[in-house]
Amino acid sequence: MLGIILFSLFISYTAYLGLCFLRHRNLAREIGLPYVSFPISSHNILFLSLFETRFVPYVINTWLSPKLADLIYSSAFKTRWAAKDRLHRRHGGVYMLITPSVSTCMVCDASVASQIFMSRHGFPKPIKQYGALEMYGPNIVTVRCPNGFLHSHLAFRVSANVSQSEGSQWAHLRRHTATPFNERNSALVWEETIRQTNEMVQYWEDEHSRSSSASEFILTGAREDILKFTLNIICSVGYGVKLPFRPVLENSTESAEGLFKDAITPSPGYHFTFRSAMEYLNKHITSMFIANGLLPKGIPRSVLPFFKKDFDAFDDIGRYLRALVSTAETKETLSQNLIDGLIRSKQKIYKDQGLDPELTDDEILGNLFVFTIAGHETTAVSLRFALVLLALNQDAQEYLYEGIREATYDEPHNPVEWDYRRVYPKLVSPLCVMLETLRMYPPVADIPRWTGDSAVNITYQNQPYLLPPHVYVNVNGSGLHYSEEYWGPDAAVFLAKNEGGGLSGPGLEYDTIHKPVRGSYIPFSDGFRSCIGKKFAQVEFVVAMTVIFREYRVMLARSNERETEDDLRRRAEKVLGESTAFITLSMRDEVPLLFQKRCVSKA
Repeated sequence: MLGIILFSLFISYTAYLGLCFLRHRNLAREIGLPYVSFPISSHNILFLSLFETRFVPYVINTWLSPKLADLIYSSAFKTRWAAKDRLHRRHGGVYMLITPSVSTCMVCDASVASQIFMSRHGFPKPIKQYGALEMYGPNIVTVRCPNGFLHSHLAFRVSANVSQSEGSQWAHLRRHTATPFNERNSALVWEETIRQTNEMVQYWEDEHSRSSSASEFILTGAREDILKFTLNIICSVGYGVKLPFRPVLENSTESAEGLFKDAITPSPGYHFTFRSAMEYLNKHITSMFIANGLLPKGIPRSVLPFFKKDFDAFDDIGRYLRALVSTAETKETLSQNLIDGLIRSKQKIYKDQGLDPELTDDEILGNLFVFTIAGHETTAVSLRFALVLLALNQDAQEYLYEGIREATYDEPHNPVEWDYRRVYPKLVSPLCVMLETLRMYPPVADIPRWTGDSAVNITYQNQPYLLPPHVYVNVNGSGLHYSEEYWGPDAAVFLAKNEGGGLSGPGLEYDTIHKPVRGSYIPFSDGFRSCIGKKFAQVEFVVAMTVIFREYRVMLARSNERETEDDLRRRAEKVLGESTAFITLSMRDEVPLLFQKRCVSKA
């Protein structure tokens, strides 16, 4: 009897999926765009979990045809970057992807991408995918814009219900959160990044040098150190908490200042020290989101003992952030870090305008948390990619070095003495390296939108198309960034020296840097809701590249004496090619790197 019931349920569910699939297929035919079909939703948890294994990608790459492999990769957000623009070459710059659960308009055309980003009333972000980012409170990511947009540079797929009435809340948060990102804050980023880079390189020399002279060292893995590096910067520039790269342990105290020091044991009432809590978030961000953002709040924690550390870290980070806010609110003089900027903006807007309500504590905590995630994870993965790309491309590395040498030739030898306003504008070659790294390995490989409750028009190849309500839209950043139509025949080649003419694009402030066709370069998103932390990330990346490469060159390191140069390249390229996305696109494995000191007296 049970078998009959289960079989009947299976048949009914299969029939239901079939009917849903036919409905989405008919919808695609009505739209008039080319379409491809796939039997599984791109957000199916079981389907996505298959890509956590090594076996499934191996089978796809080895046993399946390239066309089928690209279709599978394009149908999952974790692996969409791997397909680049190949499906769009076959089906066009805009086509429909049909699954039983959803219809998605896949966009790899710069003109259509610009229409989506520049639209004031259409193509909002699908806000139900961002609910987990409200773990600590409402923020600029998780509330609806007045015109229907949702601002975010993150692409985390989750579910939550957000009301349509939150447009005014987005405008309220936008006014407050945009204020701290200014030139004075960028100067803080400059100073702190110089300090942290010096300390990180000194740590590498002490721990990994092959000789007492520290003339060269090998990093078998840079992930943890670079995450610590970017985390320390956001803690300083974001929270006003200066952490040395190499921890200096002290006895814990309950004072406002001592609460955030590197303590031997956590302060009373805490499970983690401030640094260890933030580092736990770094290393276990997936389980932190699942435990505290995805699981229903009504489930007793006692029945989920395997998430105990995730719950404890969540509680401690919240308490630390509240302590920081409390301390900032009692200061007589506020600094230029982000938390003080939020407090200053809150006080000024509330006092001067009298109309906009002040930020609540939950809104401050929610935005600080988002700043933390966006402020260190994306930059950390981009730095890791850049180090490997420069090791693979020595010509690009020499271009970087020559640009640094020219920009800093008349500057003091110690970077600590460099003036941000004088030196930063001259550091064009490190910025080119960043922009090219982000082109080939964008932290967010695709940007989700949807049509919301209204039909929206697009124009593709001079033909109008009407997208009905509730159709998802995916702007394929990796496809746009690898398109030969916009980047020429060398689109798949790392070319840091990318100069020439072109139209304006976000993040490209210098006349000497190539400015691509609008809509073809979107690592910072684009349009009215592009990334507000763009300058923060640029300064951080440029300083790190400058301080490291003015004294060192980087090469691929051998794991044994029998490895040839070709073996090293194949291994590194394999690691790059197997990158996948969760919150950001990142390498799953490490690439050992050899750093050799340059024989120069002044650079």
